[in-house]
Amino acid sequence: MKTHSKIGHIIFVLGILSLSIGSARLTGVLEYNSFISNKSIAILFIAIGVSVMFISFFVKPLKDK
Repeated sequence: MKTHSKIGHIIFVLGILSLSIGSARLTGVLEYNSFISNKSIAILFIAIGVSVMFISFFVKPLKDK
């Protein structure tokens, strides 16, 4: 049984990417860059990543009739 559509997979991957970028900047693995300038923006990226991953579970594939 499929749980994600193709759009759901893309949204989920974007959420993981946002979560990983934010957590890498917060832990110090990713050095300073102008895109994520301080830790509050990194926390914002983590929150966006988690919420986008949660939302992706509600994007279901269309059922065949």
